[in-house]
Amino acid sequence: MNDEKLCRIALNTAPQIGPVTHHRLVAAFGAASQVFKAGLSDLARVEGVSNKTAALIKEMDPISVGAREADLAGRGGATIFVLGEEGYPPPLVNAYSPPPVIYISGEWREEDTAAIAIVGSRAPTRYGKVMTEKFATELAKNGVTIVSGLARGVDGIAHRSAITAGGRTMAVLGCGLNIFYPAEHRELQKKIPAHGAVISQFPYTARPDKIFFPMRNRVISGLSLGTFITEAAEKSGALITAYAALDDNRDVFALPGPVNSPKSDGTNSLIRKGHAKLAQRAADIIEELPDYIKNSIMARQASLPLQSEEMLTDEESKTLNVLNHETKHIDEIAQSLGLPSNMVSAILLALELKGRVKQMPGKLFIKK
Repeated sequence: MNDEKLCRIALNTAPQIGPVTHHRLVAAFGAASQVFKAGLSDLARVEGVSNKTAALIKEMDPISVGAREADLAGRGGATIFVLGEEGYPPPLVNAYSPPPVIYISGEWREEDTAAIAIVGSRAPTRYGKVMTEKFATELAKNGVTIVSGLARGVDGIAHRSAITAGGRTMAVLGCGLNIFYPAEHRELQKKIPAHGAVISQFPYTARPDKIFFPMRNRVISGLSLGTFITEAAEKSGALITAYAALDDNRDVFALPGPVNSPKSDGTNSLIRKGHAKLAQRAADIIEELPDYIKNSIMARQASLPLQSEEMLTDEESKTLNVLNHETKHIDEIAQSLGLPSNMVSAILLALELKGRVKQMPGKLFIKK
């Protein structure tokens, strides 16, 4: 690893220096190695660099710091790429203030150019869970890489669904690669590199920090052709990803939700304001992809054997038996099953997504 790359890595470890300031420093002095040779007064003249930050730069031994980071990453099975280097994900190059340094566990491949980000609530409703799984599964089966942030809720569902569907997925972290956050996703984080990659722009041992997550969200959108929000409240962090995508001139899609559900206020607002395209099914997203990707998907679909019907749970089978091709109100179905209406509503939604029942006006349902 050459000295310039080690200096870029070292500069990326300085906590006061984000991507924007990093790029300004390198542009001002021509190379990262020259940044560390510059005088205090020259450093402090760069926009965004305080006297304290300038002093921090002068105190660093960049070759030693960079080599230590490279060693930590290598021993953890990760690879470090700097902007402009082969192996750095090309979609990020055109994003706003691209990360100067990227750590990757797993592999970014050319096929991952066809990527869609799926993000949303950390505590989704049953509707949000079912629809996230539905979209992620269908997109992954069609060769679309699913990008998300490994957070609780929608993110985790999106990653797992992509893997289960035999597709690829990219998880972008708001911490270093050797940190398992949230802890409950430890095994999922370990599993993803075999099906895609876990990616971070932060030093290998960096702990999660609230200032990291908006930066993480920009990488999620930057890696993707478009961002799909499945369920999000009015002030959800997922909306940061949506607006980052808009800043980069990428598509934004949103799933319409119940008007009385606060968890869908954010998605409904995006659609209402014209900031997002309404997506009711995966085909709505695929239709907006570039022609070369759509053509590849069509060829893939034509080559696949006919799929057998999806397996049903015991509760779904019992619900179908109650319907028995007769139109029934949800309350009547719930009474026949001896289950609460909210649970029956979730079962019926799952059956509707599997193409086994049809909802009629007035909360009436019929078996297909």
